[in-house]
Amino acid sequence: MWFNLAVAACCGILFRSAPLSACILFLLVICHSYRKQRLVYVIGLFGVSLFFYFYTSAEAAPDFDWTDTERGTMTSLLSFTDDQNVDGDYFSGVALIEDQPVRFSYHIKSESEHKQLLSRMPYFRACSASVELRQPLPNTNGLKFDYAAFLKRQGIRYQATVKQIDWLSCRERTLGIVDKLKLYRVQLADHMMQSGRYNMRYVVALTLGDTRYLAADELAQLKVLGIYHLYAISGSHVALISVQLFFLLKRFYLPLHWCTAAMFIIIPMYTVLTGLSPSVIRSSLFILIYMALKRYGLTLLDALSLSFLLFLLFEPTAIFDIGFQLSYFISFTLIFTSNLYQDRRPISLLVLTCLISQLASIPILLLNFNSFQIIGLVTNLLFIPFFTAVMFPLCTSILLWMMLMHSLPDWFDSLLAFAFFINDALIDVFSLIHLPDIILANQRAEVYVILTLIIFFVLSRLEFTVIRFLGGAAMLLLLLYGISALQPHAEGVTFIDVGQGDSSIVESGGQLLVTDTGGRMEMMREKWQKRRKESDAVAFHLHGVLKEKGYPKIDYLLLTHPDADHFGEAVNLLRLIHVDYLILNTEAPGHDKYAELLALAKESGTQIIHAGQLDKLQVGQAVVELLNTEGPFSDENDSSIITRVTLGRRYLLMGDAPAEKERSLMGQLCSEQIDVLKVGHHGSKTSTSDELLECLKPEYAVISAGRNNRFGHPHEEVMARLNKSRVHILNTQTDGKIEFLETVRTAKRP
Repeated sequence: MWFNLAVAACCGILFRSAPLSACILFLLVICHSYRKQRLVYVIGLFGVSLFFYFYTSAEAAPDFDWTDTERGTMTSLLSFTDDQNVDGDYFSGVALIEDQPVRFSYHIKSESEHKQLLSRMPYFRACSASVELRQPLPNTNGLKFDYAAFLKRQGIRYQATVKQIDWLSCRERTLGIVDKLKLYRVQLADHMMQSGRYNMRYVVALTLGDTRYLAADELAQLKVLGIYHLYAISGSHVALISVQLFFLLKRFYLPLHWCTAAMFIIIPMYTVLTGLSPSVIRSSLFILIYMALKRYGLTLLDALSLSFLLFLLFEPTAIFDIGFQLSYFISFTLIFTSNLYQDRRPISLLVLTCLISQLASIPILLLNFNSFQIIGLVTNLLFIPFFTAVMFPLCTSILLWMMLMHSLPDWFDSLLAFAFFINDALIDVFSLIHLPDIILANQRAEVYVILTLIIFFVLSRLEFTVIRFLGGAAMLLLLLYGISALQPHAEGVTFIDVGQGDSSIVESGGQLLVTDTGGRMEMMREKWQKRRKESDAVAFHLHGVLKEKGYPKIDYLLLTHPDADHFGEAVNLLRLIHVDYLILNTEAPGHDKYAELLALAKESGTQIIHAGQLDKLQVGQAVVELLNTEGPFSDENDSSIITRVTLGRRYLLMGDAPAEKERSLMGQLCSEQIDVLKVGHHGSKTSTSDELLECLKPEYAVISAGRNNRFGHPHEEVMARLNKSRVHILNTQTDGKIEFLETVRTAKRP
């Protein structure tokens, strides 16, 4: 009964975003219920679905000024929470301004201030500060992950750039019991890190769910191997702790009701201590509900379904959290297949549960990330038992010792060193194995429903033999590989919103040319200013667009010139996706900036091509001509590679070429009229001359520039020239991503 109610609630929530899929699921649950229950129960399902439909209704998003000009500066009391992070010279987290949560950021002014902040973090302290408030910018590239919506689900409607903090004015806040537990958690994490013991950052992540101290490259490697979930607190950790705790209490011969009462006190406290992640809350609710109601005949499936309903009642937006989706879907799948685990040998049971969990995660991962790491099927078979038997018990023992004794004996270092020697050896071995990921473009919601039904069919084959099950799983993966390889791709040119920079893609016939990556100039930093987690902006714009379009690799990456706002994210991009050919001018002024990129390209097997060796390039049906590839050049902007693309429409991409370069190449540039002009140098008055516009006569002009950029791009003079020539102007500042496919679309008006 409870399971059908949970599905009905889910249908009510999903009806707004995926009505057809919600209706299909609701019809299935109605048919299932009608055969076994009375009509009044079926009516109850309708009632639950309608209740959650209206309960989760969201207010319409107001029309937003994408130029992000509406800002307000104020001096106010900034009440810090436990969510704080100091990374180099960057201090960020969540704070309250007039009882409203905001996401704040603050650039630390000096090394002495940095040391002072680390020595006494302002957890739950209120300080006078000068802040600049602004609304979070919507997703300007039309991607599935919308940071503004993510913040809104946390009740955060504003971001705050903190200009100045009066540290002498800080005062302690009055805390309730939950906030006191949160304060104890972050102070314990800081104390453990300050101990300086071996790999303590991993111990903190595994026991307290605090990943602040892990470096970006460490997290990236774990994600590639499909084992990142093991290094973050999840429902499985709570289940393991609960079993161990209950067994320990029973060994002291305590009465059953005393053991149960102790669990009802300790599990909620542990849930708060581990950061209140959705998967931990799910596991805690599930365990407590089952312990409380088992005597009344409540099954595991009923307990999980009831926890699902209670969770959504208190936090309806949790259904959009990926951790919530994975935790519940995998748990439901394991319970549905629980009768298949009987009379299995331990090794067979381990293999099957790992594989079932991984297969169950496929629809959720493809829906949210457009990718599934095949190697995760193998790595988890070794890492899950290793973490269950060794890593997690050891790290939990260290946590308890630190909580009780406040320091660690030296022999714990030896145990940690041995455990991480095995852990690192396994990671090194699996890093040598390169299995292609399954990359699937965005699909209609019904596709993921069908995929889920196929997976449950594969799991049903387990009733016969393990061999048949493995065969079915292999066939499923081959099917997904086939769909990934044969999926259709668009034909056209897209200009990505990368802020103050340039990036565009040409796609045709399943092939891909990326021109520039965007980026920003990095200033020289002192040691204390260097960050563990550098900006990975390319993952949230260019690479995100490529994944959602279903591209597993880039055929050609063309870098127009060595300015940071054009090639600055190229290194990060190569770490995220394979590039077949890298095209650049290796003799341009400033070409030494390419050194790290060229070394990484050679290491990754990317072939490097000097632009001067190419006159034109065929990308599917698109013809790409390269201009301005031979010197002499006066500076970096002057060396910009200009590209003319013919794919239905004619496009001319000017890079940062100045007006003098336009005039010297006028004969080549104006050999034929064009439809779309990518305006040079982000709309600077030093480019896009009247003479160029007169000879090209473009229908559209595309400007790629950052909001509120310090250069004032695009300049009024250029806008006046374009308007004088009656060109239709599209600007990433106001339109976001701009796509020229069969029709012209933007992220703001898709």
